[in-house]
Amino acid sequence: MLGIPRRHVHPDGRRLVRLLGLALILSVAAGVGMSFVSGFGNVTRRADHAHWWWVGPAFGAIFLAFVGYYFAYRGIRRAEDRPRLERKTMLAVVLAGFGGFLSQGGGALDEHAMRAEGASDREAKVRAMALTAFEQAGLALIVCPVSVVAVIQGVAFPRPGFTWPWALIPIPGFLLGALLARRYRDRFREHEGWRGRVGMALDAIHLVVFDLLLRPGRRGLAVAGMLLYWGGDMFGLWATTAAFGYHMSAEGVIVGLSSAMILTRRTAPLGGAGFLTVAMIPCLWYASGVPFAAATLGVLLYTLLTLWVPLVPGLLSLPALRELGGRAPVLGPSPRRKRRAAVSP
Repeated sequence: MLGIPRRHVHPDGRRLVRLLGLALILSVAAGVGMSFVSGFGNVTRRADHAHWWWVGPAFGAIFLAFVGYYFAYRGIRRAEDRPRLERKTMLAVVLAGFGGFLSQGGGALDEHAMRAEGASDREAKVRAMALTAFEQAGLALIVCPVSVVAVIQGVAFPRPGFTWPWALIPIPGFLLGALLARRYRDRFREHEGWRGRVGMALDAIHLVVFDLLLRPGRRGLAVAGMLLYWGGDMFGLWATTAAFGYHMSAEGVIVGLSSAMILTRRTAPLGGAGFLTVAMIPCLWYASGVPFAAATLGVLLYTLLTLWVPLVPGLLSLPALRELGGRAPVLGPSPRRKRRAAVSP
């Protein structure tokens, strides 16, 4: 039997409660720490004059981000004609990945979901890596042109130290990654150790670039989904900050959020509880000029909507994830897949 690891969906409630408690402690500690830096009086005054009706638009934007993530994930699953997950199972895996808490960082849950549907160990790793690369590529597709415009306009916020790297690095990085994946992925594919990991990374880049980004006729919905995911996330952060009296510019929210996403909720441990809060608040303050108190309260509300609210349906999806983990793997690929395996990850 092929099982998803105990740390993801095991029915032992005690461990799940401990993880929830740890995530809550980290979130509260980050919020208190950032409030202390800002000054509790400043935070209290911002909270007393909050415009709570912005929570509705923020929640709507986060829901649209989830819809976009669903179609982006489906695009990774269907790339190069992989078999499709049942809709119920797909929804359960996407719910776990979107909030990030149940995925426990690194995309391991995605790997096991793909193994349960017949993918080899290597292919599952490649596709989980491809989803991570797709997340970052979708982010770059938004922030790179915005940063170019900000540089040309010479705006003070976001600061040039944040806009210049986003304006200059993504395009050469994209071209270099595509070139390396095209030329060298076959050379590393059969190796073990670090060479094998390089080969998997190159296969993941090749899948994202050549089967998703450069084939809009077939995969345009996946690319649009990833853009919707990040766009909804950015508007959600803009709205939660607006609730506490500060309206960021479009450039400010895009560059500020992107600069803080060293790890996404899906790849950070415990959905980035505490970590993303500590990373995002200083980025919004320094890079985008948001007052520290408004940034603190805005990010805390954003975290509530993106981590803690999705956790409820994520926990409800555990039975479907356990059912997926108990399936037997497909015994072998079809002859058509065997032929494709010679030229695809």
